[in-house]
Amino acid sequence: MAAATSSGGVERSDDFLGFTPFSKCGEKSKTPKRKRVNRNKKKNWKKHSDVRDVEEFMDDVRLQERTVGGLLAERADEHLFFMDTGNKKKGARKQKKTRKPLKIDLILQPDSKVPAPKDILSHQVPNAKKLKRKRELEKKLQKKGILPRTDRLLLAQKEAPSPAPKEEANNNPNRGFYDLWGEKNPLDSAVEGKDQWYLEQTKKSRVKRPERLNKKPSELPAVEVAAPGASYNPTFDSHQDLLLEAHIVEVKKLKEEKKLERQLKRPSKDEAPTEESQLRELVEGLVEESDDNASGGEGEHEEQMTTSLHQRERKTERQRKKEKEAKSMKNRLEAEKSERLRRQSLFQLKSIQTSLKSRQEELLRRKKLREEKRKAKALQPKRLGRLKYQEPDIDILLSEELTDSLRKLKPEGNVTKDRFKSFQKRNLIEPRERAKFKRKLKVKYVEKRAFREISA
Repeated sequence: MAAATSSGGVERSDDFLGFTPFSKCGEKSKTPKRKRVNRNKKKNWKKHSDVRDVEEFMDDVRLQERTVGGLLAERADEHLFFMDTGNKKKGARKQKKTRKPLKIDLILQPDSKVPAPKDILSHQVPNAKKLKRKRELEKKLQKKGILPRTDRLLLAQKEAPSPAPKEEANNNPNRGFYDLWGEKNPLDSAVEGKDQWYLEQTKKSRVKRPERLNKKPSELPAVEVAAPGASYNPTFDSHQDLLLEAHIVEVKKLKEEKKLERQLKRPSKDEAPTEESQLRELVEGLVEESDDNASGGEGEHEEQMTTSLHQRERKTERQRKKEKEAKSMKNRLEAEKSERLRRQSLFQLKSIQTSLKSRQEELLRRKKLREEKRKAKALQPKRLGRLKYQEPDIDILLSEELTDSLRKLKPEGNVTKDRFKSFQKRNLIEPRERAKFKRKLKVKYVEKRAFREISA
């Protein structure tokens, strides 16, 4: 028979078979079997662990915080208990009833005594860390006596000079006059006292010209003064001197032409070499040289034989000892001689001084000579190209060409050519020559019909 239990369940009698998982062969176990669970897995903790006591405790803590404002165990006794004496003072006035708030106000008030969380975003400052580091740096610099940039700018603005007065207009007739090339020029007041680099970058002043550009390539003057004999009415002596100079130049040219002709001249029939003379030139000296070579070879052979014999003979101990003594004696005599000469040189101070003086004079003379050569070389044109500079012809009039009037004077030379040669002489341009015209295509002559008719 089945009987009702206190828990509301139905208890089976022993007459029936048990179908529960805890029954065994119709016999119900008195205590249920504990289920084995693997505790080292997280999913089993959540499924089979009992955390009701922890949740109840946390609910109790939250309730105390919400109603009382904190845990009761942490509050002092004065806030939890009070002493009730039960005696009232006689004659004490009745306290006025405090005005209670309205019900609607109580509803709107928060039930919890836990303060609301702080809104962190409302208290945040953008770039707070950067500003904090900046303030700390400013404090360190202020201790060292260095002001911040904003303060420095304010001080500079405060100490800045007053603006310059407005320049006067150029068309003002009452303006003052000044010397354009004088030292005190009002136009230079704008750039006075400013940095040279700033003036160059703002194009208010020119870049400093390098010294190497100021150096002239030649010390010759741009325009050379002609000789006195080149005048239209020269004196007799100056004209003869110029004629002599031109004569020397012409003789030199003539010598060079003759030398070139002599070198390129073909020999005549009498001077032309014949077969006999050519054979004599080829054979000349061959026999004598062979005899000399034979005699020389025999002498060399004999010398080699004697040297080989001497090498074969070994020196004795006595010979080596004599050679050693002779060598030491020679060294001792040379040392005594050098010491004797050194002592005697003390009595030759005057002659040494005169020799030194003459040597210094010779060196000074050579130095002056080198300086003169250097100056003379500086006046000569340099080799700038493949061609050498050639002096132009001297412009001169012969004695019979001289006139007593400017109207009859014939012009000599060319101004353009003179300036061109001056550039070459002063190393401004390289010597040049006129380009030669070369015809690439052959000229083809064609006889036309009209020309044939006219010529006929």
